[in-house]
Amino acid sequence: MLVALLAACSDTSKPTKHKKKEKVSKKTVISSPKNDTLSEFDQAKQNLKTFEKGKVEQTKMMENGVFIKWFNKSNGAKIKKGEMVLIEYRLALPDGKIVDGNNRLGYPCIPFVVGYNMQTPGWDIGLQQLAVGDFAKIEIPSNLAMGEKGLKGIVPPNSSNWLFVKVLARVKPGINENGVVSWKWKDGENQKNNDADEKEISFHAIVSTESRTSVMNSYKSNFPLRYTTGSKAIVPGLRKLLKNAKKGERYIVVLDSQKAYGSRGFADLVKPNEKVLYNIEITEVRAI
Repeated sequence: MLVALLAACSDTSKPTKHKKKEKVSKKTVISSPKNDTLSEFDQAKQNLKTFEKGKVEQTKMMENGVFIKWFNKSNGAKIKKGEMVLIEYRLALPDGKIVDGNNRLGYPCIPFVVGYNMQTPGWDIGLQQLAVGDFAKIEIPSNLAMGEKGLKGIVPPNSSNWLFVKVLARVKPGINENGVVSWKWKDGENQKNNDADEKEISFHAIVSTESRTSVMNSYKSNFPLRYTTGSKAIVPGLRKLLKNAKKGERYIVVLDSQKAYGSRGFADLVKPNEKVLYNIEITEVRAI
């Protein structure tokens, strides 16, 4: 059970034209959905083809083929690489079919760290043109979406993607020191073994970098990773974080290269001196 609702996730009011103080949240814990401000996209798929008619305030065509249409545009600062924002989104195909959205994940919004390939490259490119309060459609060409392969049974090969997105808030990291930047976005359980000197922590991780979308995804194999406190079985930047982890916690962590794979990199997956992003879910904590 998620324990707190970030106020920005349930704010369904439309952004105003005048400049106002930007939402910046220190707390990233998110609860079950209460409101769905993009629900009109889910009423009828074909409506997406005509939704934007008469609603577009501003457009921008980028040289890489990404095309942005704003339905609401704020006067805030653009999102920068390495910043976390909370977003509501629907991902659709040009025929109007919705293939993904935060509502399908069961959250009123999701955290997204820009610049580390948490989704396809087009997301990072488009979001860096937006600001908190913006509501936009980002049309992503296939080469910056899922490319020639597509996604079997969901996204056809060589298909453009339409990302409808509302940017709700920036979120400050809970930890930002010594090359480790971390946001906790779900609380965990209090257990007796949390205070044990030696523990085995099981966790799922989705890993990406500045240059690669998929370095690792333990969910695909349905086999969590395991770490014993005090060992060197994982990269240095995760050891202290996991030492105090609780079952059920979820983190997004960005590590500088020296806290990850350093100047050597890792095989052909992580380049030398490259930052690495970890999206982590703690599945079990066991005293040993």
